[in-house]
Amino acid sequence: MLESFDFSTEEVLEEEIKAILAALDADALPLSAHARNETWLDGLTLEDLYDVISFYDEVSKDVPDNDLGRAPGLNFVRRLEDGRTALVKVGWNSRRGFYIIVTAMAN
Repeated sequence: MLESFDFSTEEVLEEEIKAILAALDADALPLSAHARNETWLDGLTLEDLYDVISFYDEVSKDVPDNDLGRAPGLNFVRRLEDGRTALVKVGWNSRRGFYIIVTAMAN
């Protein structure tokens, strides 16, 4: 499995998505405390988050030290059945070496 992301480019690489999907399939894609809280606040379910990642409409990459001040990782976006748009950001825990859902939101 690919570790981390290739931050030498803002292009989302197929290998990055495959690695995240493999972690999801292996039930090895935990939620950060922040993501759990945001998920609850926005009325999302764990299934919603997994669907956004698995069946995304758009995906983008935030590289370190970007002008927007966003955390590095991949942003998966999908329109939900209820009409809201959901975003799930997957990051990399470098200290422990695993992918992690760092935030989730819907509006």
